[in-house]
Amino acid sequence: MGFFDDLKATAKTEMDGVKKSVKAAQLQSELNDLKREETEAYAAIGRQAVSEAGVQKFGDAGAKLLEIQEKITAKEAEISEVKGLEAELICPNCKTPYTEGAKFCGNCGAKLSE
Repeated sequence: MGFFDDLKATAKTEMDGVKKSVKAAQLQSELNDLKREETEAYAAIGRQAVSEAGVQKFGDAGAKLLEIQEKITAKEAEISEVKGLEAELICPNCKTPYTEGAKFCGNCGAKLSE
Protein backbone atom coordinates (compact mmCIF):
# COMPACT_ATOMS: atom_id res chain seq x y z
CA MET A 1 0.00 0.00 0.00
CA GLY A 2 1.35 3.37 -0.93
CA PHE A 3 1.28 6.68 0.85
CA PHE A 4 -1.86 7.88 -0.92
CA ASP A 5 -3.69 4.64 -0.18
CA ASP A 6 -2.81 5.02 3.51
CA LEU A 7 -3.93 8.65 3.42
CA LYS A 8 -7.19 7.67 1.73
CA ALA A 9 -7.86 4.92 4.31
CA THR A 10 -7.12 7.31 7.20
CA ALA A 11 -9.41 9.96 5.71
CA LYS A 12 -12.21 7.39 5.31
CA THR A 13 -11.79 6.25 8.91
CA GLU A 14 -11.90 9.87 10.12
CA MET A 15 -14.98 10.63 8.00
CA ASP A 16 -16.73 7.56 9.41
CA GLY A 17 -15.93 8.84 12.91
CA VAL A 18 -17.28 12.29 12.08
CA LYS A 19 -20.46 10.78 10.60
CA LYS A 20 -20.97 8.72 13.77
CA SER A 21 -20.44 11.80 15.95
CA VAL A 22 -22.93 13.84 13.92
CA LYS A 23 -25.48 11.01 14.04
CA ALA A 24 -24.98 10.61 17.81
CA ALA A 25 -25.45 14.36 18.32
CA GLN A 26 -28.63 14.28 16.21
CA LEU A 27 -30.00 11.32 18.18
CA GLN A 28 -29.11 13.01 21.49
CA SER A 29 -30.96 16.15 20.38
CA GLU A 30 -34.02 14.07 19.48
CA LEU A 31 -33.81 12.31 22.86
CA ASN A 32 -33.60 15.65 24.67
CA ASP A 33 -36.68 16.88 22.78
CA LEU A 34 -38.61 13.74 23.77
CA LYS A 35 -37.58 14.13 27.42
CA ARG A 36 -38.73 17.77 27.38
CA GLU A 37 -42.08 16.68 25.90
CA GLU A 38 -42.35 14.02 28.61
CA THR A 39 -41.71 16.61 31.33
CA GLU A 40 -44.36 18.90 29.82
CA ALA A 41 -46.85 16.00 29.73
CA TYR A 42 -46.13 15.16 33.38
CA ALA A 43 -46.63 18.82 34.28
CA ALA A 44 -49.98 18.92 32.47
CA ILE A 45 -51.08 15.72 34.22
CA GLY A 46 -49.99 17.16 37.56
CA ARG A 47 -51.86 20.42 37.01
CA GLN A 48 -54.99 18.48 36.08
CA ALA A 49 -54.66 16.17 39.09
CA VAL A 50 -54.21 19.10 41.47
CA SER A 51 -57.11 20.92 39.86
CA GLU A 52 -59.39 17.91 40.25
CA ALA A 53 -58.27 16.59 43.64
CA GLY A 54 -57.03 19.73 45.36
CA VAL A 55 -53.45 20.44 46.35
CA GLN A 56 -53.96 19.24 49.94
CA LYS A 57 -54.38 15.65 48.74
CA PHE A 58 -50.72 15.55 47.70
CA GLY A 59 -49.20 15.79 51.19
CA ASP A 60 -45.70 17.23 51.44
CA ALA A 61 -45.47 17.77 47.68
CA GLY A 62 -48.74 19.73 47.77
CA ALA A 63 -47.53 21.78 50.72
CA LYS A 64 -44.30 22.54 48.85
CA LEU A 65 -46.33 23.57 45.79
CA LEU A 66 -48.44 25.93 47.90
CA GLU A 67 -45.30 27.41 49.44
CA ILE A 68 -43.80 28.00 45.99
CA GLN A 69 -47.05 29.49 44.68
CA GLU A 70 -47.18 31.89 47.64
CA LYS A 71 -43.62 32.98 46.88
CA ILE A 72 -44.52 33.45 43.20
CA THR A 73 -47.55 35.56 44.14
CA ALA A 74 -45.44 37.68 46.50
CA LYS A 75 -42.73 38.13 43.87
CA GLU A 76 -45.30 39.09 41.21
CA ALA A 77 -46.78 41.66 43.61
CA GLU A 78 -43.31 43.00 44.32
CA ILE A 79 -42.59 43.32 40.60
CA SER A 80 -45.92 45.07 40.03
CA GLU A 81 -45.14 47.46 42.88
CA VAL A 82 -41.72 48.25 41.47
CA LYS A 83 -43.23 48.83 38.03
CA GLY A 84 -45.98 50.96 39.58
CA LEU A 85 -48.77 48.73 38.29
CA GLU A 86 -51.95 47.59 39.96
CA ALA A 87 -51.70 44.26 41.71
CA GLU A 88 -52.54 41.47 39.28
CA LEU A 89 -55.58 39.32 39.96
CA ILE A 90 -54.37 35.73 40.46
CA CYS A 91 -56.46 32.54 40.58
CA PRO A 92 -56.07 31.06 44.08
CA ASN A 93 -56.21 27.53 42.64
CA CYS A 94 -53.69 27.55 39.78
CA LYS A 95 -52.07 30.99 40.20
CA THR A 96 -52.95 32.12 36.67
CA PRO A 97 -53.68 35.85 36.21
CA TYR A 98 -57.26 36.75 35.32
CA THR A 99 -59.09 39.93 34.38
CA GLU A 100 -61.32 41.83 36.74
CA GLY A 101 -64.94 40.69 36.60
CA ALA A 102 -64.15 37.10 35.64
CA LYS A 103 -66.36 34.55 37.43
CA PHE A 104 -64.23 31.48 36.65
CA CYS A 105 -60.53 30.97 35.93
CA GLY A 106 -59.84 30.59 32.23
CA ASN A 107 -57.05 28.10 32.96
CA CYS A 108 -58.41 25.69 35.56
CA GLY A 109 -62.12 26.62 35.76
CA ALA A 110 -62.05 27.41 39.48
CA LYS A 111 -64.75 29.80 40.71
CA LEU A 112 -63.23 33.18 41.46
CA SER A 113 -64.23 35.35 44.42
CA GLU A 114 -66.19 38.46 43.54
